[in-house]
Amino acid sequence: MSSSPPEIPDAETKAAAGQPCAAGAISQHFDTRTAATELAESIHGVVGDTCDLMFVFGSFHHRAAFEIAVQTLRQTVHPTTTIGVTAESVLGGDLECEGLAALSVLALRLPGLNTRVWSAGPGVPLRAADHEELRDQTHLNDDAKGVIVVADPFTTPINDVLRALSSLSTRDQPVPIMGGLASGASQPGHNMLIMDDHVQTAGIVGVTLSGDVEISCVVSQGCRPIGEPHVITRGDGNTVFELSGRPATEVLREEANELNDHDKALLGRGLFVGTVINEHKAHFGRGDFLIRAVTGMDNDAGSLVVGDRIRTGQTIQFHVRDADTADEDLQLLLDLEQLNDPPLAALLFTCNSRGSRLFHDEHHDVRLIRSRLGDVPLAGFFAGGEVGPVGQESFLHGHTACLVLFRSTHKTNAPLD
Repeated sequence: MSSSPPEIPDAETKAAAGQPCAAGAISQHFDTRTAATELAESIHGVVGDTCDLMFVFGSFHHRAAFEIAVQTLRQTVHPTTTIGVTAESVLGGDLECEGLAALSVLALRLPGLNTRVWSAGPGVPLRAADHEELRDQTHLNDDAKGVIVVADPFTTPINDVLRALSSLSTRDQPVPIMGGLASGASQPGHNMLIMDDHVQTAGIVGVTLSGDVEISCVVSQGCRPIGEPHVITRGDGNTVFELSGRPATEVLREEANELNDHDKALLGRGLFVGTVINEHKAHFGRGDFLIRAVTGMDNDAGSLVVGDRIRTGQTIQFHVRDADTADEDLQLLLDLEQLNDPPLAALLFTCNSRGSRLFHDEHHDVRLIRSRLGDVPLAGFFAGGEVGPVGQESFLHGHTACLVLFRSTHKTNAPLD
């Protein structure tokens, strides 16, 4: 006697039974209200009347009515917490809508998830003078699983913010901070940040997550090391004068001469350095470096100018970047994620220098992610800077894809009929 295989509950059934579920949707309709209505109907069809957390990303075309779009969504699915931001371009599903009008939404229904939203204005975005005051403001306690932030780049000293938030952790593994800088405007006052029913055009908004959720972050910097690691034997500020006791430019020329023609061509398009995160390692590979661009060179002084502060005694290695390297880097990182349970949902904060500006085909990152991790609900935007952890600390990145993955750890005995 044969029997048919058991039916796998769909997302609507899970929602009705109080099971974790997520929905993502994107609309390319140019009219903001129409796009929002389409998204609201699509999301409601999966999560129902309520959800715990909703992210809304709108291209700059929707700026004028972005607040109305978020209100439409909130009135339909009644999220406990909403975070929204405008951007140059947004993405969702398997589409990266570069330069096109689009609204993208991700809604999560996660029993046992705790969300605490917070915001800060321009200038001095966080009250960092007192740790307890800052902890109270951001709810970043030791039970936090992760923090998602979106910020206006014109009014937020994001590196100072990240240092302040990182200083709150007393755990061996600090709480990861993830997100991106709004990219929907070329001047102050024109980006929009939304936290529930609050709208601001400057500063930062964030949500601190705790409870029955596991959050992991894939940070693909898309670079490949060349040459050998070197210790900075003389440096000041953001300038490297000597590597291994020799002028930095001399070391660079020597290593460049040993490259093949392909890598020499890549070097001509842009030079990067990777600063070693953990100096105690015997060998360094992908994921061991924080990548920064080389922004200047002085042959007379033999020095290189790097897009970050450096210090004498640090180990660095030269890097190059191209489409093939960026693809390979993301593939290798996704290999590791495939060892875990499939994610419930994903957010992607990717640099506005990626997409078709970098790759040979459109929609590269989102389609690669979904081909490797399944048809996971996914939303995000092209950022003016990406935030994600490397090693034990969270940093601001460039040219990087920061992929945030949500998995539920909620245990329930609710039947799924």
